[in-house]
Amino acid sequence: MVKKMFMMIIAVTMSSLAASDSIPTLSIYEIQHTENEDGSGYYDGRTINCTGGIVIHKWSRGKQRVILYDPNNADGWGGILAKGFGTPFADANVGNWISIQNVLVEDSEYTQGNTILSVDEYSTVTIEYENLPLPEPLVVDVNDVAVVYEPDYETCYVTDHRAEKYEGMYIQVRNVMVGDVNVGSHIDNYSLEDESDPNIYCWASDYMNIDKPPDPNKYLPIVQSGQHFCSVSGILEQYTKIDDGWDYYQILTTTIDDLQIEQEGDLDGDCDVDFDDFAILSRNWLIGTK
Repeated sequence: MVKKMFMMIIAVTMSSLAASDSIPTLSIYEIQHTENEDGSGYYDGRTINCTGGIVIHKWSRGKQRVILYDPNNADGWGGILAKGFGTPFADANVGNWISIQNVLVEDSEYTQGNTILSVDEYSTVTIEYENLPLPEPLVVDVNDVAVVYEPDYETCYVTDHRAEKYEGMYIQVRNVMVGDVNVGSHIDNYSLEDESDPNIYCWASDYMNIDKPPDPNKYLPIVQSGQHFCSVSGILEQYTKIDDGWDYYQILTTTIDDLQIEQEGDLDGDCDVDFDDFAILSRNWLIGTK
């Protein structure tokens, strides 16, 4: 039923966009999807109408930015960053479905490999629907977004760009431990090691996190080397500056709640509270009371 509702949203939204012959109307999937080995898209430098998606995060860093999510592509190619100077998204709240007309697609070395909808004075942001449900994070393997870091050479790179399908999406890795901190091109990254194999790790950063301290060199207090997390969620961003030795993806947390430690009541240590924990509690309820 929910999927059907969103398919109807797409249909209505597309019909509401007055596309000319020279300006195509595209979904997030059509903009993001690529078969290029380096992850580059097909629409860099093109002006388009975007059918849009649900605003799942909004923040400002130089430019006002929003992350848009299309639930019709929940397994990949369903998220994108839109940004612009001033306050182009002043009326767009988290949970709104917005479309953007007459917007420039950027996907080049100047965007560090990210596909971005660049809103300017010629663009129109339209709120199509309000109060839509927000997505749960898409659970992925650490290996799906893993990097290789060479600290002696101050470089970090991916062995391939299979993570490209998750760019701009809200994803989650589970059962990870913080490894190295103060690493990366801007020394704001930290590694998240797969606890089943510490040789496999991905990178994260908190600069998009609205709960982060204002000091750019400080992490959230909970982020310390050796800290175990049941899960870490965030928006996946690409960072590519080949000439400087950088080509990687990083998970950008959005709030402190994106970093989950063991929950109270988690008696079996599997990072959730369920009937298995209740069974342990029941078996031990009267022990020591006689």
